Amino acid sequence: MKNTNDFYKVSLTNTEHRNYLFWSLLVFSFCSFFPVVWLMSDIQNKIVFSGGSSVIANIIAVLIFALYVFMLVFLWKKYRKFKKQGTRNKPSKEIIEGLQYFIEANKLYETKKDSLDRTVIAKSVTLGYAKPNDEVFIIRAYKHADKFDRQLSELDNQLSALTGFPLDNKKDTITYTDYIFRTRKFERIVVECGTANKNESTLIPLNSELNWNVLKQPHMLLAGVTGSGKTTFLNYLIIEIKKMNADVYVCDPKRSDLSSLQHYWGKEYVASDTNNIARLTREVKDIMNNRFTEYKENAENFVYGNSYVDYGLKPVFILFDELGAFRAGADKKIFSETMANLTEIILKGREMGVFAILSTQQPNANNIPTELRDNLSVRLALGNMSNEAYRMVFGETEGLQTISEKGAGYIYLDGLGWEKPKYFEAPYLDYKKINFIEEIKKYN
Repeated sequence: MKNTNDFYKVSLTNTEHRNYLFWSLLVFSFCSFFPVVWLMSDIQNKIVFSGGSSVIANIIAVLIFALYVFMLVFLWKKYRKFKKQGTRNKPSKEIIEGLQYFIEANKLYETKKDSLDRTVIAKSVTLGYAKPNDEVFIIRAYKHADKFDRQLSELDNQLSALTGFPLDNKKDTITYTDYIFRTRKFERIVVECGTANKNESTLIPLNSELNWNVLKQPHMLLAGVTGSGKTTFLNYLIIEIKKMNADVYVCDPKRSDLSSLQHYWGKEYVASDTNNIARLTREVKDIMNNRFTEYKENAENFVYGNSYVDYGLKPVFILFDELGAFRAGADKKIFSETMANLTEIILKGREMGVFAILSTQQPNANNIPTELRDNLSVRLALGNMSNEAYRMVFGETEGLQTISEKGAGYIYLDGLGWEKPKYFEAPYLDYKKINFIEEIKKYN
C-alpha cells in the first residue's frame, strides 16, 4: 500500500467535484468548437485573399482541426483516468460517513468565519481507506506539517473503537501513519496426542500464520502473571524444541513442574537450586564458545557467513523460568555470574545455534537487565499486565487492550516490520488428550 492512489480519501471538506468536472469539460468542448471553426475559416480566407493556394489553406485548416480534436481526446482521457482513480477501492457510504464522523468527533479540523459571518470549516485532516484483501483494511492518516500531526500518530485506541477491531499493526512515517486492522484472527494451535514429528527447519509455529524463526529472531522474553497460561506455553515450546532434535537445558528456581524434568533428563539438563543454575548457564556458554573455537577459529572448518545450520549443528536452548525467583534466592555473586553468562549467550549465541528463553512475572530492570532485554528478538506478555510491565516488555503501551482469554496476550517479533505488538493467543495443550511427559519422551 505504498501508492497513495490505492486509498480513497475522506475529509470534512470533501466535495463531489467530479460531476462538475464532467459538465465543465462538456461545456468547454461545445463552446470551443465554434471559435475553432471560425479560426479555421478566417485563416483560409486570409491565405486565399493574399494570393496563396487554396490547397495549402485547406491543409492548414485540417491541421488546426486535428490538433483541436487531439486536445479534446487528451482531456477526456485525463478525465476518465481521474474518475477511475477517484472511484477505485471506494468504500461503502457507511465507512465514508464513519470516517467523517471520526474527524468531526475528535475535532480534527479548523473553522473560520465566511463573508456572511457564518462558521465554516476552513481545513480538515484527511483520512485514507484501503482494503487490500478480504481480511485486512487500512486507515491512513495524512500529515501536513500542522498542529494535527502528533495527534494523527496516536489514534490507536480511537480507531479501534470506531472500527470494532483491535489494531494489528501500525506504520508511522513523516508524511502519514497507517493503521492496519485484521478482520479475522489467526487460528490458535491446539496440541493433542499424536505421533512424533521431527522438525528439521528453524521455525517454531506459534499460530496458523505466525512462526518463530530462531535463526533470524534469536532468544525470547516471556512475561506473564500467575494463571496467564505461561507454563502451558513453555511446555508447548519444549515439545516443539525437542522436535528440532535440540538439547534443552532448564533452569527452574521456583522448583515447580519444570524442575521435575530432572527425573527424565537428569540433573545434567535440569537445575533448580541457585548453584546448579549458575553451573548450567556456564556449561551452555562453554558449549557456545567451544563451537566458535571449532567452527570460526579453525581454518579448516570456517566458511564465511555460515551459521550453525550450515555446519550441521543441533540447536541448544536454555530455558530459564522465573528470573525474579532466582534473583530473590541467589546471592549477589551467583546472580551476577549467571546474568553475565546469559548476557554472553544472548549477544553471541545465534550464529552457533545457542538460544535463550527467559520467563518472568515481573519484567523489570532488576530481574532482566536492560542490555539483555534489548537483545531479545521475540517478546510476549500473556494475561493482563500493568502499563509499566508492558512498557518494560515492549517499550510502549499505546493501543494494548484488556485480555480476557486465558493464554492470550501480546507478541512482538523483530525484523517483520512491526511497529507495535500484536494480539496473540498462545498454543493450547489439551491435557485431557495429551500427556506432556509421554509426549517429550517420544523425542528422547
